[in-house]
Amino acid sequence: MEKTIDIVTVGRAGIDLNTTVLNATFENVALFEKSIGGSPANIVQGTARLGLKSGFIGKVSGDGMGEYILNEFTKQGIDVSGICIDRTGAKNCLAITEIVGASTSGTYEAINKEEFHHGTYLYREKTADMLIEPSDINEDLIAKSKTVLLSGTAFSANPSREAMFKVLEYATKHNTKIVIDIDYRPFGWQSLDEASQVYQKICAMAHIVLGNREEFDVVEHTTTPDNKDNAKSAQYLLDKGCELVIVKDGAKGSDAYLKDGTVISCGVINTDIVKTFGSGDAYAAGFMYGYLTAKPIEYSMQLGSACASIVLTKINCAPAIPTLDVADKYRQEHLEELVK
Repeated sequence: MEKTIDIVTVGRAGIDLNTTVLNATFENVALFEKSIGGSPANIVQGTARLGLKSGFIGKVSGDGMGEYILNEFTKQGIDVSGICIDRTGAKNCLAITEIVGASTSGTYEAINKEEFHHGTYLYREKTADMLIEPSDINEDLIAKSKTVLLSGTAFSANPSREAMFKVLEYATKHNTKIVIDIDYRPFGWQSLDEASQVYQKICAMAHIVLGNREEFDVVEHTTTPDNKDNAKSAQYLLDKGCELVIVKDGAKGSDAYLKDGTVISCGVINTDIVKTFGSGDAYAAGFMYGYLTAKPIEYSMQLGSACASIVLTKINCAPAIPTLDVADKYRQEHLEELVK
């Protein structure tokens, strides 16, 4: 089948209600801004905005939230033929954010359990996205896509886990490149050991693996739990068959490790950070644009970093991912910071 779609992302499409007021607790925020959230949904909105032909596979609630996601994706030019509707009454996943300070904006629980938590309020219990089944997966959409990008969170429990393995099966069958975004969230998994074992299995099936340093710690939890060396983390997966591993390490930037032993590093752009969530998704969108348009890995990483930097300065996630013109101009303006 002809590969007419550049990328399909797979996993959750939720609702984000982002604060419109900085440095304020939930109690003091009257207005929130609505958008579609969830890591794979953020990424696909980013790739579509940058100019890639993009599609999405997932399950949404059979109510106004699910309808909003379908309609909004369609407006953005995203192929929604892979989205199915839950009819069990399950609700969509929901994230409500407050920004008391940038450092706590992306946290999901209080460090001190005796204090009130201020950050991101996440509602994920038995949500529609996790009820997707193998029979819901659109094989034709995968067959005509050059790449599928799967969220690791979607592997955290059945039936979604079984459905994700069906995606991997179809992708392998149709020579569609597999990208794993580790996207680790502790909720949903039975244990850290379980998460580590599943991640090792799926990462070994991927062509490309993306994750931050903390997420690679999860992958290696049951094998080399004391390792903090990015090169060793990457080599472990390259030895398993991956072609490219990207480790994002916060202010240190990101490193790309290739099968042939090449290592490419990219810096970050210093900016006034408003919040921390969403930047990793923006990076993935920018990187995948470069990769799928046959740009050098260096350029792809720089574009990803530029997109991430821009998103860090905004209150929301997907709506803040820039167009290609804006992202590339920003990249060029900050090349000195990006080139390592």
